[in-house]
Amino acid sequence: MKRFLTITCAVVLAVLAGQAHAGRITAGVKAGGSFGKFGGDDAPDHLKTRSAFMGGGFLAYPINARLGVRGEVLYAQKGAEGDFLTDDGDIHTALYKLDYVDIPVLFTGDFPAGSSQFTFNVFAGPSFNFNVKHEAAVEEHGTLDLPSVKSFEFGAVVGAGVAYALEKFSLVGDVRYSMGVASLSDDVNGQSVDLKNHGVGVMGGISFPISAEK
Repeated sequence: MKRFLTITCAVVLAVLAGQAHAGRITAGVKAGGSFGKFGGDDAPDHLKTRSAFMGGGFLAYPINARLGVRGEVLYAQKGAEGDFLTDDGDIHTALYKLDYVDIPVLFTGDFPAGSSQFTFNVFAGPSFNFNVKHEAAVEEHGTLDLPSVKSFEFGAVVGAGVAYALEKFSLVGDVRYSMGVASLSDDVNGQSVDLKNHGVGVMGGISFPISAEK
């Protein structure tokens, strides 16, 4: 995995250093909903989707008229909802709250859609996710810590979006699927745990140029 991260970072730096001025560099903000669930061999079948928040900012560097690289910093609320076995042996309803600062590095492809104002795009790339909350809100027991959650999660993102250009800025929106590549949990009692974050995100926002087109 270290080799993959090194290659990814090298490619991104090469693109930004040599190609960033093929068009306008843009920045923006967006926000929306995150619909997360656990996956992996050890994910409980009874857990349901957690509906929560996802949002943040981004910076997009064009390579040419069709291709580009977009870096994002997002606050993403992940997790699931379902039963929780407490220390007293009872099962209660719980909301598993796993919140992350996600940093996706996305390779993008843009395609005009009839009108010069509309552009569709597709994107995919790795995501570097840092856990900032790991707790369960358990019915009749309050908030309990989830100590086995790792502080870092390596993930992947794929999705599609649309942009509508106005005079000073553009309206943007996208739908994405994100997943953890490695388990989010440390080993428990010496046994590995295959538990990963999976989820769909839907966001909308605005973007604006921060450099002149060349």
